[in-house]
Amino acid sequence: MSLAFDILLTFGIVFTAAATLGTQDRVASVAGFVVTGLLVALSWVRLGAPDVALAEAAIGAGLTGALLLRSVRRLKPAKMRTSPPTHRVIVALIAAGFAGALAWAVYTATGTTLYPDLVGQWLAESGVTNPVTAVLLNFRAWDTLLEIAVLFVALILVRTVAPILPQPAPLGELMLPFARIVVPVCAFLAGHLLWQGASAPGGAFQAGAILAGGLLVLMLGGFAVPTPRLIFWGLLLAVAGLVVFAIAALGAEFLTGTLLLYPHGTAKSWILAIEAALTLSIAAMLFLLFCGIPQRPLK
Repeated sequence: MSLAFDILLTFGIVFTAAATLGTQDRVASVAGFVVTGLLVALSWVRLGAPDVALAEAAIGAGLTGALLLRSVRRLKPAKMRTSPPTHRVIVALIAAGFAGALAWAVYTATGTTLYPDLVGQWLAESGVTNPVTAVLLNFRAWDTLLEIAVLFVALILVRTVAPILPQPAPLGELMLPFARIVVPVCAFLAGHLLWQGASAPGGAFQAGAILAGGLLVLMLGGFAVPTPRLIFWGLLLAVAGLVVFAIAALGAEFLTGTLLLYPHGTAKSWILAIEAALTLSIAAMLFLLFCGIPQRPLK
C-alpha cells in the first residue's frame, strides 16, 4: 500500500509541475506551484524529514505562493509565443540528461554516510535533542547565519525597486471573526514550533512563517494597514535577528575563543535566544517582502 502511495505521489508531483510550466494562465500556474509544493512537502514526510516538510509547506508553498500571486497582479499580460520545435527538443534532451544523471547517482549511491553517526556522537554536547536543530544552530550555525543574511539582502532589493503597497479591498464582515480565530492560532502555533524545535521538528523558520501568515491575515483583512510606523518597526524586527545572531557569534568568540562555539553547558540557552530572535525577524522579513517597502514616504 505504501509503495502504491509513493508511486502516485511521485506521478502527482511530476504532473502538477508539468501543468504549472505548461499553462499560459498565470494564476493557474501559481496555483499549480502551490499544489506542487504541498506534494513535495508530503514527499519529505514520507522520506522521514518532517523539518524540511514544515519549511516547504509554510515557506516554499505558502508564503512564496502568496508573493507570486501578488506579483501576477502587477505584471502585464504576456504575449503568446511558441518556441521552435528544435528548441523544445533540445530542452527535452537536456532535462532527460539531468534526470538520467540524477537517477544514476541515486541508484549507485552506497547509502552509507558519516554525518548521522557524527551528529549522534556529539548530540549530547549540542544542548538540544533534535539533530536538525543541533546542525542548524550549533554544528553548522554559519549556514543559518548566512541564510538570514540572504533574506535581509532580499529585503534590501525589495526596498530598491520601491514596490507599490497592496491596497486590500474590504473582505466583508465575516473576515473579522475569521481573523479572531486564525491570528491567535498562528501566534500559538508559532510559539509551539519555536519551543519544540529543540527536541522535535520545528524551529525559527517554521515558526516565523506561521507568524507571518497571521500578519498577512491582519493586513489583507484591513486590520493592519502598512503605515510608516508599522514599516519602521517591521524593519527593526527584520534586522534584529541578524544583529542578535552576529552578537551571539562575537560573544561566543569572546568567551570561548571560537565564533559560534557556545560556552560549555549553556548551548541550549544560546540556541533558544537566537531562535526566538530569528522567529520575530523572519516573520517581519516575510511580511515586508509581501507588502513591500516604498522609497517615498507613505501618504
